[in-house]
Amino acid sequence: MDVTTAWELFIAGFTDSGHARHHATRFRAGPLEAVRFAAGELSGTPFEEFFVRDCDPAAALAAVAAHQPLPRHYLTVVEDRSGLRETYERGGYRLDDTETLMVCDLAVLAPLTPSPGVTLLCEEEADWHNRNDPQGTRWALPENLADPRMAHYAIVRDGQLMARGRNLWLNARQSYVSRVYVAEAWRGQGLARALMARLLADDSARGARWSVLTASRMGDLLYAGLGYRVLGTILIFEPNEGSVAEAEGGDG
Repeated sequence: MDVTTAWELFIAGFTDSGHARHHATRFRAGPLEAVRFAAGELSGTPFEEFFVRDCDPAAALAAVAAHQPLPRHYLTVVEDRSGLRETYERGGYRLDDTETLMVCDLAVLAPLTPSPGVTLLCEEEADWHNRNDPQGTRWALPENLADPRMAHYAIVRDGQLMARGRNLWLNARQSYVSRVYVAEAWRGQGLARALMARLLADDSARGARWSVLTASRMGDLLYAGLGYRVLGTILIFEPNEGSVAEAEGGDG
């Protein structure tokens, strides 16, 4: 899989979940793909996100300005060449986050042994998981739990939510992983690997070929060890005078 296809799957994973289907509208702003959420997953407030690839930064900034975006908006750029960050900063934006676009070819992945401690979340358990989430995130949303394409995974021991993540089957062959997180007190014990092993084993059992995700710097080594390879760097910019709310995207 090349970066173009992975980028398209990343956008689909972000804009085509059950929640997004109820609250988001995709549109174009000049050369840019974009999405407007009436209510974000994390914040519940409106925002817009503009996806930038193979577009000159000056042209991207002009397209966003011409659109007259919501006060809370982000420019998500899959490129990190010399001078690019400075161009966006001169245009009135600051770097909010950096992620890595990664893909795993399940056809060449060594067989994984799922851990029995990883469970699938059901709708009746959502309230408890949201109240006890170690990141303080309402990660199990009704529209996503009702979506048969999305599976929510968790590791719970002694009444503590130790790790969680989710997977969206975009089609029969491709999936998108998001919201992977391990509680700080339980890191370094293989929980993320155990959760991902179950998730990828389920993918393989369904006949999927490709798994796409975006990783934080902390998650890069984990996913590389599972067979994911790096396709590019994603830079997320927000306006200097805009909201300081957490970006809605991002994952492992």
